[in-house]
Amino acid sequence: MSIDNIHLTDWTSFDGTEAPPGDPDLSLVHLSDLHGQLGPANQVFYETTRGSAPIEFGSEGRVVRPVRGLATHVSKIEELRNTRETLVLMSGDTFHGTAETTFTNGEIMLEPITEHVKPDVYVPGNWDFGHEGAVDGSALDLFDALNAPTLATNLTDTEGRQLYDGFALFERAGHTIGVVGMTNPYIDRMAPAFHEGKYEFGKSPVILDQTARAARTAGADFVVAVTEIGLPWMVQAAKDFESVDVALSAHTHEYTYKPIQIAPTETMVIESGMGEALGRVDLRFDETGPAYRHVLYAFVDDVGYTPPPDEATAETIRHLRAPFFEENPSFERGGVTLDRPLSTVVGETKQELARQSFLESAWNTLFNDALRSTFDADLAVSHGNRFGQAIPAGEITLGNVYTFYPMTAPIAVGDAWGQQLYSHVEDYLIDNFTSHIYDQEDGRVRAFSSNVELVVDPAAKRGRRLVSMRIDGSEIDPEETYRVASFRRPGAPKRDLGGCNFPFRNIETKETIPATVLSDYLETHTPVEYEVMDLVTTPDSGGTVQNTPAEGPYPFIQPGVDYADGTKYIETSMIPRAFDHPKPNGD
Repeated sequence: MSIDNIHLTDWTSFDGTEAPPGDPDLSLVHLSDLHGQLGPANQVFYETTRGSAPIEFGSEGRVVRPVRGLATHVSKIEELRNTRETLVLMSGDTFHGTAETTFTNGEIMLEPITEHVKPDVYVPGNWDFGHEGAVDGSALDLFDALNAPTLATNLTDTEGRQLYDGFALFERAGHTIGVVGMTNPYIDRMAPAFHEGKYEFGKSPVILDQTARAARTAGADFVVAVTEIGLPWMVQAAKDFESVDVALSAHTHEYTYKPIQIAPTETMVIESGMGEALGRVDLRFDETGPAYRHVLYAFVDDVGYTPPPDEATAETIRHLRAPFFEENPSFERGGVTLDRPLSTVVGETKQELARQSFLESAWNTLFNDALRSTFDADLAVSHGNRFGQAIPAGEITLGNVYTFYPMTAPIAVGDAWGQQLYSHVEDYLIDNFTSHIYDQEDGRVRAFSSNVELVVDPAAKRGRRLVSMRIDGSEIDPEETYRVASFRRPGAPKRDLGGCNFPFRNIETKETIPATVLSDYLETHTPVEYEVMDLVTTPDSGGTVQNTPAEGPYPFIQPGVDYADGTKYIETSMIPRAFDHPKPNGD
């Protein structure tokens, strides 16, 4: 069986120079950020200045296309396994992200992963701990059920005992390959219920370096890092340390169609998208030194490299998902019952809906409008999450809704001072636009209902990045009280709503979950027509930031790092001038 090589990059040495052609000795296969996606769906793809999927994008530089699901990944993985030695390296988030994972504690993912993907290594992601917020949720039970070692060098219990190994050694292609795993270090900041009284997450990048060095001491002559922290973090670590050869990043859902080569440390970094994408790195070891070539598969229908789904995997998935499409599924979780099949049509959209964008997405705005309407509140606020399928114009099903809001937390409303809201937004802007890359945690701006407009200056000093916040066209009054709709996060302080991290007053909770709120809203407001409405903008006199990779020269979603070459630190004007900024277009 021959493997497609048309879309691969040229062979490259790890110092960034061109390497002679040759045959690969080993393929690294990277599967990440599934977010519970098993079956066929749709996803949004962007045309960027640093590579794109081999599809037609049209004038807007983005397109929503069908993708085939996990059975397609397995088909490609088996093609590679049948032709050469492989290492299949998998990183979270896997066990969270759909109705199927929500109502099974993530357990529905175990058989497809263990029996069909058969990874050599698993590295947890932040959402893999998401079921810890429920009484019967346990991330460790999921990890332990996999027939693959879980690696997490920075995960300990509350007494400092490491819960999983930091690295593993594999004999491949006549070499000892060390694989280092590091899970997301910011889970304690994201959701207290996921960790309190159970886990600690080491944050220092030195942990990764020390573990990679330990792998070399144990006999590794080539080291691969698998991390679930985000591309900016991993690129900076690749600049700071020389102990890793290949870094497979995850968490920020970036699509690195062209590898990021850090020449001074001879480290190559990729991130392999979300759900429908699969990273492949071919390695060659010969007398000229190690070299690589790479392709990021985006498994869109009718693209040449997209294989037919693996039938055994597809049958397993059909069997596991079938109960969710019965007339009365009757799944229960957190006091909530799934009483309609996921195929139930709950509304219609006049144009595509997606939410991989950074500043603002139509899906998040739609949800917040539904929250606001439910409570007749002044405004609504929620996380600006970016996981989930895209939906083309047409019908919206209950299953679609759950891919965006796979949670059973109840919705709530409470009173907040204007100053609390203003300070809250400033805190998130610090997370997103800090020049200290290792502190960049969020990868998204907070989402509000469509009556809220923000002007942000990412180039301003810390604490001064929110230029304006307007509600119904009027500037926010710090001393005014606003009725704010959101939801209750498991484990959060009693008076906190929606991760705002300040005390609300006069809280009212409804035993209704986000998916139900949105479904009910769609049923009464359909068809909906939402798009990016420039609710978050930047001032003419300040720094700029783009919403999607298709809207400017910045090739990825998360801002703040120069991915163009390994010597400069920042590509945009978002960061304080003390750093060296590359000139546009290399001038």
